[in-house]
Parts: sequence; C-alpha cells; structure tokens
Amino acid sequence: MAGVKNNRRVQYTKHVIKEAFLSLLEQKELSKVSVKEICELADINRGTFYLHYQDTTDLFNQIEDELMESVMPILAFDGERFIHVWLSKLIHLLNQNRAVSRIILSDYQNSRLVHKVFAKVQDMALHDFQMEFNEEDPRILNLYFVFFVQGTIGTILEWLKDDHGVSEKELTDSLTDVLERMSIHDLNHL
Repeated sequence: MAGVKNNRRVQYTKHVIKEAFLSLLEQKELSKVSVKEICELADINRGTFYLHYQDTTDLFNQIEDELMESVMPILAFDGERFIHVWLSKLIHLLNQNRAVSRIILSDYQNSRLVHKVFAKVQDMALHDFQMEFNEEDPRILNLYFVFFVQGTIGTILEWLKDDHGVSEKELTDSLTDVLERMSIHDLNHL
C-alpha cells in the first residue's frame, strides 16, 4: 500500500540501492563511492536515495546494522564446545552475506559489528581458553583472545575472498582444531 514505510516498492528500492552500493564497494573504498554512482548503477534519482539514507556512510551503517541483527541471536549459545558452535554459525551467516562481510571484515578494527560480536563472546571465550590452556593469568588469556579474534577474522576474510574449495564446516573445524592443538602443545610443554 502506498505511503507505508516498508511496502514492496520501498523494499525493492532499498534493495537495488544496497546492491549497487555493495557492487561499487567491491571496486573501491567506502570514502570513494559517491551517491551519484550508486544512483546511476541502481537506476534511481538522487532524491530517491536521500529519502532513505543521509549519505553513503549512513547506508553502510544500516547494512552493517542489518547484519548485526542477524548475528546477535547466534551469540546466545551457552554450552560445551561453545567456540566451535559459535564459529560454525558465524561463518555460515557471513558466507550468506559474503559481499558485505568481506567489506566489514576488511576494516574490522573500525567495525561496530566486529566489536559487538567479539565483546559478546569475550567472557565465554576467556573461560574456554582458561580451561583449554590451563591458564589463570588474565594478561595471557587476553593475548589468547587477541590472537583468536585477529586470527579468526583474518582466516575468515581470506576464505570469503577465495574459499579455495574449503567448505564452511572445514573452515570451522580447522579454526577450532588450531585452538585445540595449541592447548595440547601448551600442556605438553608445562
């Protein structure tokens, strides 16, 4: 129905704007993408763009917010093999949103999504690391967490760019295996 905020026409318009924007982001940095380019690629006028978004940064933030809304429910899991289950769900969701995920993870240090996701799992991950590595020192546990965050993001980003024929399950198993092997190696050297 006309005038309704989320009617089909509005949803379609937002979809083509986002697709055009993501396509442009594959070729250039966010700061280099113009509203004019988005409008030309989406075949809309600038007024239509500005009905929905303030600028390209606002558009990017809304796309990131939508992905964040999808990610947050997977963080509610609490149980054995938390890291494996969590990574499996996260990798699947990022793969389903491959284009935007690559962009967000490429600048992960400034990503609200990455900060929110890893902040949500930090306590549980530190607990897992404490058990896995038989470590009590919070400084060392924090270094494990930094390694986990940066290593996980880097590996997933590389996989999103070119999966090299590696499945979601293989990637999840490999990342989890690295942590388990590290803990076995650590315990063998005590």
